[in-house]
Amino acid sequence: MIPTRKVAAVLIAALAVAVAAAFTLRAQPQGQTLNPTQALPPAASEMNRNLVVLDPAHGGQDVGATLGDKILEKDVTLAIVARLRAAMTAAGFTVVATRDADSATPLTSDQRAEIANRAHALACLVIHATASGSGVHLYTSALQPPDADEGAGSPSTSPTAFVPVPWDMAQAGSVSQSLRLVSDLSAALGKANLPVVAGREPVRPLDNMECPAVAIELAPLPAAGSVPTPVTDGNYQQRIAGTLTTALQAWRDQMSSSGPNAAATAKGSAVVTDPAAQAQAAAQAARTAAEAAGRATARRSAAKTTADKPKAVPGSQAGGQDQSDKDKANSEGNAAPASPATEPGDQPAQTGGTQ
Repeated sequence: MIPTRKVAAVLIAALAVAVAAAFTLRAQPQGQTLNPTQALPPAASEMNRNLVVLDPAHGGQDVGATLGDKILEKDVTLAIVARLRAAMTAAGFTVVATRDADSATPLTSDQRAEIANRAHALACLVIHATASGSGVHLYTSALQPPDADEGAGSPSTSPTAFVPVPWDMAQAGSVSQSLRLVSDLSAALGKANLPVVAGREPVRPLDNMECPAVAIELAPLPAAGSVPTPVTDGNYQQRIAGTLTTALQAWRDQMSSSGPNAAATAKGSAVVTDPAAQAQAAAQAARTAAEAAGRATARRSAAKTTADKPKAVPGSQAGGQDQSDKDKANSEGNAAPASPATEPGDQPAQTGGTQ
């Protein structure tokens, strides 16, 4: 009986540890684990009301749409984000971008969403560009918000009780805010005489983000009696950047006055629950880890390709060649760098002009 009790106790302890570990992963991407060396993000309710995440879509071998002669969407989205970052920084925002340049190993859509989720941003904007349609296209997730009556009549639970969130449903809790954000952005664009179309589509990585998230696709600007202004036009991009920044300033004021930390902010409390620097550092750590994982995958793929490549067999005319020359040639050949493997980036649904 004693050995049986010991075995049972060990099994119960192991089960408790497994359950606790499972509950620490909230809305984590499938196939990825939380790095224990990285700081855990603050609670979801502690939104950083001064931080915006910008995600220039595509990158690397995932070039996106072709917008003209040798004009690729992945490059246009980077240019738009650069203007957005400058305008938002000047307005006092802290900006985190999922990429600042074109990398041979771009982040996956899951990795981009993880960066946004660690930042707990005021807003997450996924930037696209297209040569079709006109004006600005705004998309929110097609997920439905949680049922307000769900759980009615059941025993009440603690407001701090943890509820695991499926990765593909992470945006559900923020859909209502995302829809309000789109309404505010649409109104601002309309006042600036910029045509706007809003819709709801399953555009990645919106469904995986735990923040007010919108995909913004820039299309040519129509002009009466003349050729439409292309999305590559610097003045057009600057108009978009300025208008979106003004709208986000109003959104920031609205969220600050209605959020759970508004009272402490109004009283001038010195307690900062989610500083911009901490959020930016957490997002940067997630991005660095994701990029390192991508480079490691590329190195493994390159090493496998080199190992599987058959060695050349010396021909009949090489009989007189010195063995040391052979070794030197093989050494020089193996030292040649292999082309890095890449992972495709996020591909939004091809609906309403989204590429």
